[in-house]
Amino acid sequence: MKKLLTTSTPFLDLRASTIRMLATGMVFAGLTTGLAFAQTASSKATAAISTAVGCTSTGVTTIGDTLPVTCHEIFLGTSVSVTADNFAQIMATTMKVSNSQSIFVSPSLVTGLYTNTKTKTSSGSSSTATAEGAVFLRAVLRDPNTGAVVQIADPIADCADQILGCVKDTHGSYGVVLDSRVQTLSQTLSACVVTVLGTAGGSCNFDSTLQLILQTTSAHSFNFIFPNVGVGTYKISIEAAVNTSATVSGSGTAIAGAAYGLGSLTAESVRMVHDFSF
Repeated sequence: MKKLLTTSTPFLDLRASTIRMLATGMVFAGLTTGLAFAQTASSKATAAISTAVGCTSTGVTTIGDTLPVTCHEIFLGTSVSVTADNFAQIMATTMKVSNSQSIFVSPSLVTGLYTNTKTKTSSGSSSTATAEGAVFLRAVLRDPNTGAVVQIADPIADCADQILGCVKDTHGSYGVVLDSRVQTLSQTLSACVVTVLGTAGGSCNFDSTLQLILQTTSAHSFNFIFPNVGVGTYKISIEAAVNTSATVSGSGTAIAGAAYGLGSLTAESVRMVHDFSF
């Protein structure tokens, strides 16, 4: 009987992470739980950076392979504790809007994906291994005092399940797919028949093992828009999520990992043309 082993490890640890905000005008740095926030006067632009690394991994095997205990075994760096498929704040800065304006937000983020699929197939059988990993991003305006969501950025505010690029977490919050991969490895072996001088003389058995490993790291950016923001002070929150899954049919191993790392954020308040709307 084949033994099924699975692991699923979300991670987030802000001990070594730093988020620094740079605002037009004077900057006041305050460090709280690895985050440094800028105390912003009325301004047209602000910025932030993040060095936090967040990752998650999932593994399953039916052939006794050793699976990663944590995603740290796949991705290097000090990691952020994240619950898989849930958004966590990775960058934030405040902006004071003195009159009715719109805010353009442009976050950039380094993402990493790891997919490892292996099939071990015997004659006369089939095996399939699938590994999936993805990184998601969203931007929201929050009340700087209560943390309540004031406004969700466009185009996320218009997201629906059927729109390519939109994704929903376990709480029903939409984000954009920043990086994603689905890797499937399938193998089928026909029955082995020994033929001697044109006559079937017996059968044979053998195993075939195939493995495919892909690990990529890349930088991505996405532009968010908060149209017609009212007068007030807002916290611009950039939130990321990672998710992985792994499945095996037959004999094999599947391991998936997803991570985000170095990031930056620029935000600018602008006055749009009169009566602008999407």
